[in-house]
Amino acid sequence: MDKVNNTIDELHQKALVLAEEAYYLKKNQELASAQEKYLAAFQYEQAAAMLLVNQYEMEPTRAVFFRSAACLLLNLPFPSEEYFREAEKMVAYGLSGNPPSEIAEELRQAWQELMQHFQKEAA
Repeated sequence: MDKVNNTIDELHQKALVLAEEAYYLKKNQELASAQEKYLAAFQYEQAAAMLLVNQYEMEPTRAVFFRSAACLLLNLPFPSEEYFREAEKMVAYGLSGNPPSEIAEELRQAWQELMQHFQKEAA
C-alpha cells in the first residue's frame, strides 16, 4: 500500500500545483491557458481519487479528493456538458463514502451548483 500511497501523493501534489497555476491564469483573464491547467489538474486529482474509490477507511482523504476533482471542473472558464457530468460523478463518489460532515456539506454544495446548471439546461 505504501507504493499506492506514494502514487496518490504524487498525483495530488501535481494537481495542486496545476490548480494554483490555473487559478492565477483565470484571475489574470488568461482563460484558455487556465482551462488547460484546470483540466490537467482535474486529471491528476481524479486519478488520485479513483485509487481511493473503494477505500472507505481512507476518509476524509477519499472524499476530499473527490470534492477537489469536482471543484476543479466547476472552476473551468469554459465548462461543457461533459465536464459538468464528470463533476457530478466525482460528487457522487465522494458522497458514497463516509465523509465528515463538513466535507459532505461541501460536496452537497457542489451538487447544488450542478443541479442548478442541469435545471437551466432542461428549461
